Amino acid sequence: MDIPTKITPCPIVEAIVELRFVTNLPDDAVFGVIYNKFHNEFEGPEKLPVLQLPEAIRSQDPNLIYMPYYKLHKSNYIMQVGPKVFSLANVKEYVGWDTFSDKIKDTFEKLSGLGIVDRIERFGLRYINFFADINIYEKSMLKIQLENKNLFKNENNLTIVMKTGDFASKLILVNNAQVKLQAPDKIAKGSIIDIDVSLERKIKFEHINELIENAHKEEKKLFFSLLNPDFLKTFDPKYGVI
Repeated sequence: MDIPTKITPCPIVEAIVELRFVTNLPDDAVFGVIYNKFHNEFEGPEKLPVLQLPEAIRSQDPNLIYMPYYKLHKSNYIMQVGPKVFSLANVKEYVGWDTFSDKIKDTFEKLSGLGIVDRIERFGLRYINFFADINIYEKSMLKIQLENKNLFKNENNLTIVMKTGDFASKLILVNNAQVKLQAPDKIAKGSIIDIDVSLERKIKFEHINELIENAHKEEKKLFFSLLNPDFLKTFDPKYGVI
């Protein structure tokens, strides 16, 4: 299928890249090293709620091990850091893939240069898309039926994990979402398409740029395969190289 390079208006409300890693540093030393590298570029830090829990719980609870402890921000970007996790998010207005991917690669190069990551265990690229005042099931290629009855008009929260290329893609569709939009600043109702493309295995930094591009291609393929062609046309799609 032909994959658009741009649609208008852009439905992306947040794009996040995340690394989960192993380090030989103590948990309380990781943020300090990373902060010293990025403090001239980002503002903060802001402590995140997980730090209110005792350290013993944070370090042993499997649901908390990969939680970020601190947040830094700059313009359209948020950086979050924990003892075993690092993420960079494009918030507010999406800057476009060329700009975002350049920022990711530059940030990861700086992170790699610190020498604190022994190995990457998981890479993830996640896109959250919001469609105001739309039931996305009625505009998608998905079919959900029970006893031959269409369930599109019901409130649905659907999660599917599938293999896409070398990656695992977690797809979440919600047709009764409320989202706080940052531009403009308001609460809107509608539907969400949330796609998290991930790879869980030992990953070296020298392969990360290729991984970033391949994950983006898989995310785009899945996203556009979901949309009904007539619905897609309402976004004035532009075509070219992904």
